[in-house]
Amino acid sequence: MPTSDDPKHMMASLVARKLRFIAVLSVIYLTSYVGLTVLAGFARPFLAAKALGPVNVGFVLIAANYVLSWVLALIYVRVANETFDPLVARVAVALRTGRAA
Repeated sequence: MPTSDDPKHMMASLVARKLRFIAVLSVIYLTSYVGLTVLAGFARPFLAAKALGPVNVGFVLIAANYVLSWVLALIYVRVANETFDPLVARVAVALRTGRAA
């Protein structure tokens, strides 16, 4: 039975946590991207509406999509540095020494 000190168990746990986190970020981004695409296909008058001077709603939403992708990337980097990297270091030590750090 694997224990929390077992390197294979630690690695499986790390991969599972990372996949859950990446899945959430992916769903957030894809919802935004697909939502914008649906709007472009079915709500052209809405996207063509002026938002700020000559800038229309479509441009604002496209710019927001770019900002969202950068924000999600920065969130991932922060979580990876603070959460995943220490876990990777523990797994590496456990694999080198045969036990958890």
